[in-house]
Amino acid sequence: MNISVKADIKQLTKGLNKIQRKQIPFATSKALNTLAFDVRKTLQDILPEYIDKPTPYTIRGIQVEKSTKKKLVSKVGFRSETFGKGKGVVTPAKYMELQIKGGTRTPKGRAIPVPVSKNMKPNKFGNIVKGRINKLLADKDSYFSGIPKGMGPKEAGIWQRMPANSKRKKPGGKIRMVIAWEDKVQYRSRFPFKKLVSMTIKKNFKLRMDFSLRQALKSAR
Repeated sequence: MNISVKADIKQLTKGLNKIQRKQIPFATSKALNTLAFDVRKTLQDILPEYIDKPTPYTIRGIQVEKSTKKKLVSKVGFRSETFGKGKGVVTPAKYMELQIKGGTRTPKGRAIPVPVSKNMKPNKFGNIVKGRINKLLADKDSYFSGIPKGMGPKEAGIWQRMPANSKRKKPGGKIRMVIAWEDKVQYRSRFPFKKLVSMTIKKNFKLRMDFSLRQALKSAR
């Protein structure tokens, strides 16, 4: 997703002499970089208002690629395979694209594991704890994966066998789904990335450009 910033540099630099005009690329680069970090802070601060308990990994994934005097382009976005730095096979850009644009997520393997929150508490970020699925399936006395007898394909998942001495309302011989196996998950657009970026740029660009230009002109001789 690209957002362009256009400014009337001619008006901003009106009255400058030839030597002073040489500082314009430097000042513009500084302004773009400061603005990019403004945008990153806005996105990081406001992300929890749209995404429930985003992980530190996701928040750190909002990164900046700085401009130079020769390349007056600053970039802000979620780390991807071609943008930003960090560890993690699944990049923030990959899953945040669905939160920004909406769309359908399909599984890499046979199915997508989706926790049934009323029966299995996810971690504080709303996800399945790493290694939890393997741990459940290793306990063959209490859990099994598949479709219970008499149920349809939409009931595929990991099921828990309820012990006979359970204090729950329906004890003994009962089962309950703790993780659903989904062949796809539909997402709606939730995070207004473009709107937030545009709003921050509109609010801060002239301020940042004016300041950078004043600082650059101090060193012009």
